[in-house]
Amino acid sequence: MALMTISKQTTHRWRIVVMLLTVSLLPLVVAGVGSWMVFGKLLEQKALEQMRTIVQGHSEAIESTLSNRMHLLQLLAHSHSISNISNPDKLRGFLANLNQSSHGGFIDLGIIDENGRHLAYVGPYELQDKNYLQTDWFKEVMIRGVYVSDVFLGFRHVPHCIIAVRSAQGKNPWILRATINSQQFDELVKTGVSGRINDVYIINKEGLYQTTPNMGGLLGKCPLPICTYHPGVMNRRITQNDSTRIIVTSWVNNNRWILVVEQDLAVIREPVNKAITSVAMIVIIAVALLVITTFFATWHLTNRIDKANTERDEMSRALIRSAKLASIGELATGLAHEINNPLAIISAEQTNISDLVLEIETEPQECGMIADSVKRCKAQVQRCASITRKMLQFGRKQESNVQPTDIAPRMSEIINLLERHAAVRNVKIESEIEDNLPQVLVDPIEMEQVLVNLLNNAIDALPNGGQITIKTYREKNHVHLEVSDNGIGIPSDVLDRIFEPFFTTKPPGKGTGLGLSVCYGIVHSWGGRIKVNSLQGKGTTIYILLPFQSQLGKAN
Repeated sequence: MALMTISKQTTHRWRIVVMLLTVSLLPLVVAGVGSWMVFGKLLEQKALEQMRTIVQGHSEAIESTLSNRMHLLQLLAHSHSISNISNPDKLRGFLANLNQSSHGGFIDLGIIDENGRHLAYVGPYELQDKNYLQTDWFKEVMIRGVYVSDVFLGFRHVPHCIIAVRSAQGKNPWILRATINSQQFDELVKTGVSGRINDVYIINKEGLYQTTPNMGGLLGKCPLPICTYHPGVMNRRITQNDSTRIIVTSWVNNNRWILVVEQDLAVIREPVNKAITSVAMIVIIAVALLVITTFFATWHLTNRIDKANTERDEMSRALIRSAKLASIGELATGLAHEINNPLAIISAEQTNISDLVLEIETEPQECGMIADSVKRCKAQVQRCASITRKMLQFGRKQESNVQPTDIAPRMSEIINLLERHAAVRNVKIESEIEDNLPQVLVDPIEMEQVLVNLLNNAIDALPNGGQITIKTYREKNHVHLEVSDNGIGIPSDVLDRIFEPFFTTKPPGKGTGLGLSVCYGIVHSWGGRIKVNSLQGKGTTIYILLPFQSQLGKAN
């Protein structure tokens, strides 16, 4: 029993600790998760706005640069004849002027006739004897007049991009072609991009890199899915290899290239993740202190509660003992009468024995009379001893000892004890006890006290005599005990207060107000229930419901 009590106390303490920690930590967890989501979303939106701004600005810069390069070539082609521009020395000077105007935007410069032959070339590659008649870019220029190619290898076997314009001066058309400075163009694409942007690059419609990406090289295949044409700037989210990226794109170069800005979502959320991690470290320390504080505070409070419960139990036991003493006082009158009767008989029999002893003459008949007198004296003495033993047993202080008990024999003993006391008051006690009642978990001594209190109250409720009926029967999972009287009843305005300590309807000096409150506490300590039903002028019935021993075992 003690081990079970200690185990329950420990369980309750841990439940309190868990509850307090849950109440304390749940708002922190919710606030932390909420902050991570809200600030992460804000960072994502800010990063997206920055990426869209970069794409918009770079798209305009790329279009402007390509247009500027094209206009420079067109101006040069339309300002000079083929005989003048095909002079190598002059062509070299024209290339220098173009680079000065474009800040070094061209690598080489060449003049190509309508048959695809180089008329003149200045640059780092050996291309003078190359014929471009069958190349794709040559055909495009001859048809369109101007052309910006994709990056390709060509005769030089080096990735490069060209701008070519067709001139109609003279009898036959010719082409002025220049190679764009790829390094400068790459720098243009990546200009103004912060270190937090994962990558910025250009791809063509086939997904081949037109500028150098951070991972890969020119003409490498971009792993991202190619988006279809869209006007303006578009953003989307792509998950690949357990990594989520935000992709912002815009079409440039007459919708032949796609400018791409990409950034990992993890990189975007990195600041808030670091902040949450730092805060989490502080929170962990705070939680550790909170756990320690909660643990010791709970143990301290529960110890105080246990101490208060112990004091309450002591007071309850003292109250029960007081009620016992009060009940003994109320029984004193009846018990005195019960004891006086056998004592009177003993006195008479002893007188008779004395007389017989004086007159004895060793006659057998007279000896028999003496033996009968002694036997009757002994019986009456045993009767007195039984009565006083029950009084002492009832009033003795002892710990509650709940155990499986057959209540029927206990009830019979109490009824026999109080029958004569009730008869003096012209009260008849009837009992209806069902056979084979199951055992219930009660304290036998406390059971007797409850019955004595209920019967005494019922006797007091019959000032002019009457009848008390005690019933016990089994119904479902309970044993029912009913004590009924046909007395004066209890007024309805005080019916709800009858189980309050020190509340009584009896005249001063006639009752303590403890009987029913003690009964209430005892019955509930067994796991039972007690209730009352009364009609003024009709009588009162006290109902007690006691669970079976097996039912209590399941509940525990």
